[in-house]
Amino acid sequence: MSHRHWSGSLLPDSGDDILGSLTTLMDTVGVVVPAASIATARTILDTALAAEAPISPDRPTYFDIGGIIYRATGEQSNSRYTLSPVNEVESTFDTFIPTAPFSRYGGNQSALVTSRLPARPYDRVVLAFGMADAQVNGIAGLRVLIADNSGPATSRWENNSSLTTQTSFNMKLVPAGVDPKTILAVSFGGASSQVSTVTFSQAADVNKLMVLAFPVTMS
Repeated sequence: MSHRHWSGSLLPDSGDDILGSLTTLMDTVGVVVPAASIATARTILDTALAAEAPISPDRPTYFDIGGIIYRATGEQSNSRYTLSPVNEVESTFDTFIPTAPFSRYGGNQSALVTSRLPARPYDRVVLAFGMADAQVNGIAGLRVLIADNSGPATSRWENNSSLTTQTSFNMKLVPAGVDPKTILAVSFGGASSQVSTVTFSQAADVNKLMVLAFPVTMS
């Protein structure tokens, strides 16, 4: 028999076989294993799992590779063990090619592309960069919104501009469990009775949304 320490490690009880218990203890104690490279860490994982080490999403193991701590759960991608750096900065990259011009009255906006960044159980600072190439008949801007419609950041094309590139960026603290829903949109200015039309380039390399999410201190 054995009992579980508050950290999750299995400790021997009185009367247990000490030598046999040491393997169980080392399998569950959560040490950081030094490894020369990702390939070396994968070889260690292969050996450990073949020996039925309890490595799983509920009981990950960690490697120190060149001073960077990587987390492994035994899961694989493309037949190779996945190793993720601890506190990894998440990122998404999306492009868009509108099939038709956008025409709206002043004071409105239309979404162009939405980031696929998921919610997480911890606070993050989300930083988003957008760019788009467009011809504007009227008044319009490029807008980045994070988590909701509050606090948008907008950069404006010149009125009635020819095909030109505009960029916009925004940053926001997104609490744990909240969808960081990040949208790149086109906003329409002028009077509420004025209609503006925006025609975007059909080149994906000039129409894009890039989003980074950084874990921050939980208070």
